[in-house]
Amino acid sequence: MLKKINIMRTKIKSSLLISAICAIIFSSCSLAEYNPSGSTAGVVYNTEAGMNTLVNAAYYNFRAQFYGREDVMFLWEGGTDLWYMGAKGTYADQLLSYTEKLDATTGQIKNTWQRLYEIVNYANAGINRIDGVEFANATNKLNKEGELRFIRAYAYWMIAEAFGGATLRTTETTGVPLTALRSPLKDFYDLIISDLERAVEILPITQSEYGRVEKKAALGLLARTALTRASYLEYFENNKTEADKYYEKALTASKDLIDNQATYKCSLYKTFDEVFLPANNKSNTEALWSITHSTNTALNPQSSNPNRLFRWYLAKYTGLCGMPSLEVLEYGRDGASRMMPTKYLLNVFNEDIDSRYLASFREEYKIPLTAAKYTWSATDISRFKKSFAAGSVSLQPGDTSLLYTKKVIADKASRKYGVKDINDTYNADGTISSDANNNPYYPALRKFRDPDRIAGQDAGTKNVIVLRLAEIYLIAAEASYKLNKTSPSAADYVNVLRTRAAIKSPVDKTVEMQVSNSQINLNFLLDERARELAGEHLRWPDLKRTKQLENRLGAGKQNPDIIAFNPAKHYFRPIPQAELDALLNKSEYPQNPNY
Repeated sequence: MLKKINIMRTKIKSSLLISAICAIIFSSCSLAEYNPSGSTAGVVYNTEAGMNTLVNAAYYNFRAQFYGREDVMFLWEGGTDLWYMGAKGTYADQLLSYTEKLDATTGQIKNTWQRLYEIVNYANAGINRIDGVEFANATNKLNKEGELRFIRAYAYWMIAEAFGGATLRTTETTGVPLTALRSPLKDFYDLIISDLERAVEILPITQSEYGRVEKKAALGLLARTALTRASYLEYFENNKTEADKYYEKALTASKDLIDNQATYKCSLYKTFDEVFLPANNKSNTEALWSITHSTNTALNPQSSNPNRLFRWYLAKYTGLCGMPSLEVLEYGRDGASRMMPTKYLLNVFNEDIDSRYLASFREEYKIPLTAAKYTWSATDISRFKKSFAAGSVSLQPGDTSLLYTKKVIADKASRKYGVKDINDTYNADGTISSDANNNPYYPALRKFRDPDRIAGQDAGTKNVIVLRLAEIYLIAAEASYKLNKTSPSAADYVNVLRTRAAIKSPVDKTVEMQVSNSQINLNFLLDERARELAGEHLRWPDLKRTKQLENRLGAGKQNPDIIAFNPAKHYFRPIPQAELDALLNKSEYPQNPNY
């Protein structure tokens, strides 16, 4: 067994592959269920090498099943004020629109439940055994415990957000559990916060292998989960006094990170665009924790399509107005339009002063320099409603070919390139237009672009940042606002991000981007989180914890296309029916309400 197991870098050690195989074979997280070698879990895990393999296995599903794949994207971003189903499709519409198909048999929900509890079981096995394992170095032992506690906390945060008070286990299960009881949400957050406080205490500032959990990640997740617990206490339990204790905890953890960035080896980039530059992906100074994917696709858990985030937010561009029929790597591989921005999301930006809009969304497409001259065809003229005749207008390589914009373009019929403006894509009430129902022409999220792939393949190469320093500023701002802090105030934290985001040239818009404390309220903070964090697997939890789903979904609201949301039902995902059917005490384990 190799001593080093590199989770992140492009050259990944073979030990990681061993742990990946272990994660597949031992899907119940126990050697007792499937053990061709005859070794017991106690024997295998009772060595430093075995414990290292177990820790690596605990990371596995975050890479193989969640971040970079569809299920968590649909669960965490879908069904919110930010996204419609691209081209008004039906794929996963139960999660995006709350249709009647959203029930206890939904595949994405079953898969998420099973994989999260696999993570929990690996973490439980390690946490409960590690005291008895002899390590050559006591610090390494603490590091592994810290990683396990962070991983368990993160998985339980996801479980609590999706399912509410479900099954809370702190010991390893062997075989298939035949009985279970539900635990209250309070117990989940007591364990999550306790695990994270322990992880903060024992994790190192840095790890030699990029992607392993470090102290900054534990502090960041502590801030996020404390804010979540405070929100539930305030908005669902009407207990502001108790909530303030957790707002204080969230603020303390946030301030620790913000005030000691040099110590924790993290920092904000100078510009927002730099955060998502492909060149900064593999070693990102703003990332507190990233889920890693290798440029060597054979080393990824899902070698054919390990990270497809670069595909799912894209508009159609290939084969239109002189664009090649095959993808342009910088623009991405279109044809799988899963997520289309709502009119609210586009309009929440003031693109004249805020650089985050064009850093987040692609509006313009240019004909590659290697392509041929294009002369407008009758088909494209009809598609883009041009005022000139076929064959009368040409485009050269390097020219703008397409513009999908949030602006209103008065002369779009006469422009020599294809234009779809906001009135083509959306109706006045914000619903998707009949044109956009069939044609996915809209500003496309570009945060996850991956120009280093092999063209025409689904194998993404980029890491997925799931916790970054900018979120911590927004957590500090929200906690400060709730606690009525004046120095630093909520506006002070927000203005750090808005100063960075301000357009600086040709005219500096920094002053116009500043906000005062009188402008800060919950709606502003949620809007600011949309501007900063759109697409980053946080929106559904944000709207849920603040009890804003019903206030932002429906006719006349931020997402008027969602008319089926039921607050008495949809604040929780259903417990998978297969899990309930396996229980001998099914009557003692109620389904979530109204499923």
